[in-house]
Amino acid sequence: MKRWVKYLAFLALLVPFFFSGSQAQASEADSVNFILHKIVFPNGEMPDDLLNTGDTNGEHASLLQEYRGLNDVTFEAYDVSAKFYELRAKGQSVTDAQAALSALSADELGTPVATQITSELSGEDGTASFSLPSKVGDKDAVYLFHEAAAPDIIKEKSHDLVVVLPVENSAGENLSTIHLYPKNEEVIHEEPGFEKTVTGKQESYTFGDIIPFAINVEIPKDILDYKKFVINDTADPSLVFQADSLKVSESGQAIPAIYELTTSEHGFSINFTDIKALGKFAGKELTISYDMMLVATDPEANSFANEAVLDTDHETITKEVTVNTGGHHFVKVDLKDTQTTLAGAEFRVVDEKGQFLAKTTEGYTWTTDKNDPALVTLTSSKDGSFAINGLAYGKYALEEIKAPVGYELSTTPVDFTITKDSYTVGATGVLQVVNLKTPEPAEPVVPVTPEKPEAPKPGPVDKVIDKVFPKTGEAKNRMLVIIGAILIAVVAVVWWQNKKGKEE
Repeated sequence: MKRWVKYLAFLALLVPFFFSGSQAQASEADSVNFILHKIVFPNGEMPDDLLNTGDTNGEHASLLQEYRGLNDVTFEAYDVSAKFYELRAKGQSVTDAQAALSALSADELGTPVATQITSELSGEDGTASFSLPSKVGDKDAVYLFHEAAAPDIIKEKSHDLVVVLPVENSAGENLSTIHLYPKNEEVIHEEPGFEKTVTGKQESYTFGDIIPFAINVEIPKDILDYKKFVINDTADPSLVFQADSLKVSESGQAIPAIYELTTSEHGFSINFTDIKALGKFAGKELTISYDMMLVATDPEANSFANEAVLDTDHETITKEVTVNTGGHHFVKVDLKDTQTTLAGAEFRVVDEKGQFLAKTTEGYTWTTDKNDPALVTLTSSKDGSFAINGLAYGKYALEEIKAPVGYELSTTPVDFTITKDSYTVGATGVLQVVNLKTPEPAEPVVPVTPEKPEAPKPGPVDKVIDKVFPKTGEAKNRMLVIIGAILIAVVAVVWWQNKKGKEE
């Protein structure tokens, strides 16, 4: 019983004034225009029920100024005249008959006599217009307006409106145009989805790489309640915005330019100034894609941030992503004494494909030309240290092209690996690169200068006997001569003795 009392009280406020058949004056017009003004209220701001007067005066007119009309709501008009008069014939009051009709299900209503969808009409959103006969047979017509479909933004559909013709104004005149004000409350506002990503994100990058980014933003269902919807993107000074790469799309299709774009060297701002046009994408996701180049503005840094901010009159959401690069520290030392650091050694960097690292205006590139004048040369300083930064994680090698003074040129590449922490790990991560000292030549023998002989002192002069020293082979020859002489002497003696014996 309480439910019906409440329902009747609501109808008394919501439905315009009407007159029963016995009291009403027949309309002279053949048709009546019904103008429905669909008003939507943010969650929690739905006003109390207001009396419909059938015109554009009073509190409803004020609501239209303060709140907005809702488009894309489908209303159906039903002729319920026969049902109404049947209930009246059974003794029900006009109010009871209206309540009973408004409680009918959609299936019980039958077929609508007209259907309209709210849209902008004469500069006003949420408007639907019906032109319907004022009479059904010889009786005043009775119409029911049913909300058949509405955007997801509304919390629940409005109640059915039952209008019994004719309707009079305050002066007692029949209205040929009747204004109705169905109302809806929006669902609770939800923070829109907002994400920033690196498209196809790699673990790391090299100075000079072009890096693709994307911002995905969900357009709120209640976007038409917004007055401000701005996306700002700001990056590290080492990330340079590529203005020509920016695209704003929905499901892969570019959207119209319903925004103002402002660009800078390291970011951009998109201001959706046409909120009404943006409303066409309510509940959908927009993608903002663009590129940035990683440049070597800070050779000591290897982590770079890119921040996106959604700034509205309802919320502020910030998302940040980072991209990384890597490096390595080295020190040139003596092979046998690693405490001795060596200056002036020069190296080139080679990747796993055998390509050489070369310098560009923005960063690095790789080339197979070992004579390219842009090749990067690393030189050990006074304390033997040198480093490379701004390379993607991976395996590389150093090739020595000039040895320190006094050392042999190394012909063996020095392998090294760049990881997330290889550049910032500290002294324990410094790679020693050694050189062998060039061997010193033997010292030459310096001839001794003979001393000058002293002058002879006065006194007796001794006879100097020159001694003749045999030369090589001379002693052997002399012995043969002596032997020969002896043999001759022996022969001579024997011959002389024989001769003497014969003479005797």
